[in-house]
Amino acid sequence: MHKFKEGNLWLLTSTFDQRLTEISVIVGIIGAISALPIFKSIGNWSRQRRKRKDEHLIKAIEQATQPLIDVYKREHQVLVDKVKQQDEASLSVLHDRVYQEGRHLLHQVWATVDDIDNYIHLYDPYHNLGGNGTGEAMYRRVMDLPIKQQQGTLVDEAVQMHKERDENN
Repeated sequence: MHKFKEGNLWLLTSTFDQRLTEISVIVGIIGAISALPIFKSIGNWSRQRRKRKDEHLIKAIEQATQPLIDVYKREHQVLVDKVKQQDEASLSVLHDRVYQEGRHLLHQVWATVDDIDNYIHLYDPYHNLGGNGTGEAMYRRVMDLPIKQQQGTLVDEAVQMHKERDENN
């Protein structure tokens, strides 16, 4: 039987430990290399699962909100229709006022600065809402009327008020 000296036992143990460590490292490397496709598959499965969950969540949100969107669209269209009707009604009333005031001024055969200012305030919104035709023809005729001079017009007074307001600010 072979006897080991006490001092040489650590050599044997040390060599065994080194071999065990080398084997562990090799097994670990082989395991990691062989596990790489498994980890890739798990990663792909996880991404696909998240994608399916996201798609499911998006679909659920769309289904939940679609009735609200439909109601909004209907209500919005009602409001759009009402605004259009109000614009048409305003245009109609403004056309009547532009036409009637124009006839009055044409019959009078002259206009004051205040008359022209008032007429322009009637005509501009009428024109901006899309009015034209007889209203525009009436406007041109009224603008061609001779201006009758007068003292203390409302326009002069308004100009003075604006001037004073600007000076105080």
